[in-house]
Amino acid sequence: MLLLALAMACATSAVAQTKQISKLKKQRSQLEQGIKRQQGKLLQTRHEAGKKQQSVDFMEVQLGERLRYIHQLEGEMDSLERHIDTLTAHVALLDTQLNERREKYKRSLRLSRPSASLRNPLLFALTANTFPQAWRRLRYAREYAAAQRDLGLRVMQKQDQLRSARSRLLDAKHERSGTVQEIIRQRQRLTSSHAVASANVAELRKQAKAIERDVAEQSKKLNALNKRIDELVQIEIEKARKRAEAEARRKREAEERRRREQQAARAARSKKSRGGSDRGSSAGKSDVGKGSAGRERSSDRWLTSEDRKLNGSMEQNRGRLPVPITGPYRLYRRFGLNRIAPGVTLDNKGVHYMGQDGARARSVWDGEVSAIFEMAGSKHVLVRHGSYISVYSGLSSVIVHKGQHVKARDIIGTVASDDQGQRLLQFQLRRETAKLNPEVWVGR
Repeated sequence: MLLLALAMACATSAVAQTKQISKLKKQRSQLEQGIKRQQGKLLQTRHEAGKKQQSVDFMEVQLGERLRYIHQLEGEMDSLERHIDTLTAHVALLDTQLNERREKYKRSLRLSRPSASLRNPLLFALTANTFPQAWRRLRYAREYAAAQRDLGLRVMQKQDQLRSARSRLLDAKHERSGTVQEIIRQRQRLTSSHAVASANVAELRKQAKAIERDVAEQSKKLNALNKRIDELVQIEIEKARKRAEAEARRKREAEERRRREQQAARAARSKKSRGGSDRGSSAGKSDVGKGSAGRERSSDRWLTSEDRKLNGSMEQNRGRLPVPITGPYRLYRRFGLNRIAPGVTLDNKGVHYMGQDGARARSVWDGEVSAIFEMAGSKHVLVRHGSYISVYSGLSSVIVHKGQHVKARDIIGTVASDDQGQRLLQFQLRRETAKLNPEVWVGR
């Protein structure tokens, strides 16, 4: 009754421990799903921030080009101002020269007509004493008047040309001023857009930092939860080992009692037939020595010959095991620490394979399906290969059952699609509690 009570207490403790492990695994799965969602949100936020930043950079380039164009126009405006000032000075000089020419022309006309009788060049010529003198006077008067008129006309024509050029330059200056005003308005609009885009980028970066903090916090919780689960698994393994050792000890004790009884019987028969000789002690010692020499390693004590055979075949094919996912794939997350954000890492206990639509999980080696369970909307399968265990997580459906023997490359189930439409298979490989790097064992 005492043994029965102890057995029931151990069984109850084991069931409670199993329930606690299952509960913790469920919490871990929920945390992993939350981290995955946060990672997707973080990637989307960073993508949006990158697009906003590209827009800001493009605006800054446009703004720089506009500023360079404004500086160029301002230089042209300065050149026009200097040119206009020069032309204005020239026009003023020509006006002065024109006035001087007019005064000279008037004075020459007054001097050419000293009396009322000489108001006309013809009369000036007729007052000559001789005909040649009259002819010379007439020609002189005509040439002088023509020269004065031609000089005045040339000065006036030049003045008109310069005034027309000045008018054109003033029009150009007015047009350039309008262009500069328009560019200034564009610069103001670009500056406003730049400020809005910069504010958006700052807000997105703020959101990204908040998500990073959330992911970091969830990662800490997940790491603590994984540590607790490993401790509980270790406790269960130690209990199983102790039970196996106790069972083996009981078997050895029973075998020892049987041998002693056989020894005693042989000794009694020998004493009756030969007068008594004690040879049982040496035989007993020999048997005990054989039992002690035949002890196995504690880690392989409860393994069968088939398990040892599977261990050997697994180890011989290290680095050549088939990939646990069908179809085209890529490594989404490697074994060990993975950096998902600045200052944020996740400790991955296996390898994540990303496949395409219709991707299925397959066994990496011969073994027996030891467990099938469902957490957070997806199914998980454990296959035991001797002391090695392969884990296939993130399945939408499973076509094997517990206790079924599978071969290498046998299909286990279909890889599920997550919230973002990605088909991710998490594959783990362990030997007892040791977490192995699947990339070292699986081929390419």
